[in-house]
Amino acid sequence: MARWKQSWSEEDLTRLRRLAGTKPITMIAKELGRTTGTVLAKAIEQKLPVVHRIERPAQ
Repeated sequence: MARWKQSWSEEDLTRLRRLAGTKPITMIAKELGRTTGTVLAKAIEQKLPVVHRIERPAQ
């Protein structure tokens, strides 16, 4: 369930910092119960690394 205009708690920010750069934004958003856009905006605001998608090896 998406959270409408809910502030970021310190716990949410800590989880975002821990997950940033390790998983795609879509997966992080799902874990945090937020939209992809909101998570992406917060990651950019916090200057965190962003993974947009998982690259698949060429077959």
